[in-house]
Amino acid sequence: MSRIPVLKRDQMDTEQQSVHDAILASSGRVGKGPSIGFAYSPGLWRNHDAASAHHANCALSPEQVRIVSLMTVRHWNAAYPWSAQAASAARAGLDRPVIEAINAGAQPEFTDSADQTVHAVARELLETGTLGADGFKAAASAIGYRRMADVVGVIGHFSATAMMANVAGAEPPADAASRIKA
Repeated sequence: MSRIPVLKRDQMDTEQQSVHDAILASSGRVGKGPSIGFAYSPGLWRNHDAASAHHANCALSPEQVRIVSLMTVRHWNAAYPWSAQAASAARAGLDRPVIEAINAGAQPEFTDSADQTVHAVARELLETGTLGADGFKAAASAIGYRRMADVVGVIGHFSATAMMANVAGAEPPADAASRIKA
């Protein structure tokens, strides 16, 4: 049960209905999780959905997007997004031990050096809010500016996702394959 009432389509104003219909037709993410809260701010909801679409086709690999999304929702202790992102990460091919290490706050073992760098960049950004000189130099050399920018974008997007889910009181489904560790 959420803390914010789930809006039914007939309770929405014209702008909310327009955004609802567009999102329902594209991703289907309406009426659950963070969309419960986003529905109250249709402009924000529209832009948040557009950012989701961008991250599906950005410079990061699907696995790298999921590494960053998992780290971010874990950082914000967001139960609903964790369960959703863990399932998405598994579908994207991220190894289960990596998913569980992120959930436990441990250092995952990566076979791909770019994945390791993306993880290191996300960790430093989430811990400090910036990259120090050494982290920046290593990231620029290993993944380049475009992927660095996309790491920042994914963190921002999933920070909003996590906080909205937390504020809305969104709970993961009972059959969620992965649950956030306390």
